[in-house]
Amino acid sequence: MDDALLRKHSMKRCNPSRSTDRRGAVTVEFALVVPIILLLFFGALDLASMNFARHTIGFAAYEGARKAAIPGNTATHATTEAMRQMGMVGLGTGAVISVTQTNTEGTVSIQVPSSGVSWSPLGYFANYSIRETCTLRKE
Repeated sequence: MDDALLRKHSMKRCNPSRSTDRRGAVTVEFALVVPIILLLFFGALDLASMNFARHTIGFAAYEGARKAAIPGNTATHATTEAMRQMGMVGLGTGAVISVTQTNTEGTVSIQVPSSGVSWSPLGYFANYSIRETCTLRKE
């Protein structure tokens, strides 16, 4: 009895009309999934570029504050160093740098519009500004 059942199942043919029922399903699934994947990809790209810019601007503020903390240096020295650091990676367009020096410390604040930072065509962060401040004691 088992042989007869086995032969019966092995002799069955595939129904050709059944395989053509899903002919357009892959195209529809692709059309639904690809925009979501692209949105996630460009969102991650935008986040990565903003994070890179934030760290670079923070480092530029630190280097500017180092220059401001050296006795005898002026606010121009600090501003030039901060712009040099941001210019090495293509940042600094539209940057506003303010330097405050007292007898005991030097402070550098940098603000850069995010519109020049974003690599994504979607511009998730187009209307934001990146701000970083660093204060160091004078030597």
